Amino acid sequence: MRRMNLILAASLTFGAVAAIAQPGDTPPNAQPGKCYAKCMIPDQYETVTETVETKPASVRYETVPAQYTTQTEQVTG
Repeated sequence: MRRMNLILAASLTFGAVAAIAQPGDTPPNAQPGKCYAKCMIPDQYETVTETVETKPASVRYETVPAQYTTQTEQVTG
C-alpha cells in the first residue's frame, strides 16, 4: 500500500509540473532596450468567386460499324 501511495504521489507531482511548464499565451522575451506588446488582430475573411475545373476536357472515339447493301448491275460489253 505504501508503494501505491508513493507511485500516486509521484504521478500527481509529475502531472502538476508538466501542467505548469506549458508555454503560456505570452510572446517571447524582447531584445534588450526594446519593448513589445501582444496585439490581438481580428480575423479577416473574404468571399472569392472563381472558376474551378471539375471535369477535364476529353476525347471520345466512337466506332461506327460498316453498312452493306446488295446491288445488281448490268454490264454491257
